[in-house]
Amino acid sequence: MRLSVSEKRLIFLAFIGLLIILGFALEKSYGKTEESQYVVARKTIEFPIDVNSASYEDLLEIPGIGPAKAKAIIEFREQNGPFATADDLTKVSGIGKVTVQRIAPYLKFEGAVITQKAEKINVNTATVEELMQLPGIGEVKASEIIKFRQQRGTFSKLDDLLQVPGIGPKTLENIRDMITF
Repeated sequence: MRLSVSEKRLIFLAFIGLLIILGFALEKSYGKTEESQYVVARKTIEFPIDVNSASYEDLLEIPGIGPAKAKAIIEFREQNGPFATADDLTKVSGIGKVTVQRIAPYLKFEGAVITQKAEKINVNTATVEELMQLPGIGEVKASEIIKFRQQRGTFSKLDDLLQVPGIGPKTLENIRDMITF
């Protein structure tokens, strides 16, 4: 029995159709196998997050914050104390007003305990915790103040604080009315 040209075409098209259907079936089963083998665990972050207690990994979840900015935020926070507002983030190297406007909805500032005390803080007797209540003075700078006074004696005037590593004229101006000797 000899097949006509039209019958050969029909068999050929049926064969091609079968291959296409088989390909789709294999692709679906392959995809299911691959999906079941690889389960991606992803941390769920609820926004807004507290920028004053957020981990490096948490900061990376904020759109527009990469590894360098996350590291800079943490370093600034450790050296200068907590952020009180979103605008405080502009003091961090690499973060400008546009970035702050873009990330502000993802942030909250719960860790900031910046209080204006009626009583001034004596820099010659204050503890690290007391010194950290001053604006711009974090744990690192507070520790440096205590280290400096232990090595060189007490502070007698405002300008003496300029000798402490990390304290410059701007920081000094911010704390001028809040300290005593």
